Amino acid sequence: MVHLERTALSAIRRAAVYVNTGKKPLSEIVEEQQPDIALTAAFYDPGAWRPVCPVKADGEILFADREYNYWAVAWDSGADAAEVLVPPGGACGRANYVANCLLVRQGTPQPKLYYNADVAGRRGRVAVGLTDTEWITYGASDGSGDACTPEACRDYMARQGCRFAVMMDGGRKVNLYVRAAGVMMEGKDPSQTLILLWLRDDGNKEEKPVSDQTHVVLDAGHDAGNLANKSPDGTYFEHEFALDMAKRIRDHLERCGVAVTETRPDGSAVSLAQRCSVANGIVGLDLFVSLHSNAAGGSGWSSARGWSAYIYGAGGAREQAAQAILTRVRETGTAVRSAPIVYDPALYVLKHTAAPAVLIEHAFHTNAEDAANLKDGSWRASVAEAEARGITDHLGVAWVPETSQETPGPDSAPTEAEQAVAWITEQGIMQGNEAGDLMLDAPLTRRQYAVMEYRKHLLGLQ
Repeated sequence: MVHLERTALSAIRRAAVYVNTGKKPLSEIVEEQQPDIALTAAFYDPGAWRPVCPVKADGEILFADREYNYWAVAWDSGADAAEVLVPPGGACGRANYVANCLLVRQGTPQPKLYYNADVAGRRGRVAVGLTDTEWITYGASDGSGDACTPEACRDYMARQGCRFAVMMDGGRKVNLYVRAAGVMMEGKDPSQTLILLWLRDDGNKEEKPVSDQTHVVLDAGHDAGNLANKSPDGTYFEHEFALDMAKRIRDHLERCGVAVTETRPDGSAVSLAQRCSVANGIVGLDLFVSLHSNAAGGSGWSSARGWSAYIYGAGGAREQAAQAILTRVRETGTAVRSAPIVYDPALYVLKHTAAPAVLIEHAFHTNAEDAANLKDGSWRASVAEAEARGITDHLGVAWVPETSQETPGPDSAPTEAEQAVAWITEQGIMQGNEAGDLMLDAPLTRRQYAVMEYRKHLLGLQ
């Protein structure tokens, strides 16, 4: 399991270094102290039960190196957290600090990391990062696909926009608790010191980028340069479907007052890392939804079919969101997989997005019946509305029905756009998909433009 928590510095009411003299497990400490966030702090000597990196707690120096300088995260209240250089002997004007392996400084990943051999290799990690406005907490459990090297941890924290980051203890001592996200990573061994954060009652709400609006990121899977993800007969392309669905869902959400950001609004190529960066750059993001269609192995048609949602792991807001969306999709009569919610911590956007994330596989484009639905405009409209309703249900946002459109009377003159569409269709220049949907609001690719120009040439039209 991996978890990244972004906390506005202004939301921190108090931060403390907790000295675990009783060798208590994380769950017991959380029960006693009632923090909002708790995480493993300094490396320590298990035999002596004391830190081996500089640590200061409420004015008392617990350990100070007599020979070397150490970079540390330091604070008095917590909201004033900053990087400090702790000199030999540990003198520092701040009441609290924790120094460990420096990962990032002044926004630059450190070219060489200094750590003992016993913490090298792939293992669970805990790290703390700072931006100008945020405290970033990272934890990855031991013995899983999320275990990483110190260098990989450094690169990950740098990608989160940290101007400063330090790696804390890890391995069997990965202890991380985040109340709001329902995260409890309890290591096999207790931590000798922990950092505890207590937040203000208003949490991060005041830091949201769009006033106090609920905010959702829609990630249209793949891009126009990826032509491999298609139906066996070549009549359906996943990148076009995903972008069209993002536009449809966006229209519904914005009508309901939800702020929406798309990762590739114009259909251009966007890497997985960039998609996560878009989401992680929005403080207080409520939900990340990635839109796809599924595929079975092999090169031909398959019997596998149905809608499903993928999330990083069980529990928390991500599973609640997936369940809410699933409930609404079922109401449309859409075919759903027998196990419609799948836990997959290996999927990149689920692993590297800080906000609750859901990846939707709408149907199998390698199944003839599913592919016909995926190409059908009315099916897309029905499912997009259902998914938007599921999102608003989860976020507690009131659903606003679409304004009914009156059918123009016989004397109503068609608009210029309507006349243009009628003409270009009558001439055979634009034919739409097999279902007859012209997809007028979808982006036009260079290939489609070339075909239209070629048809005009054959018809002798200018």
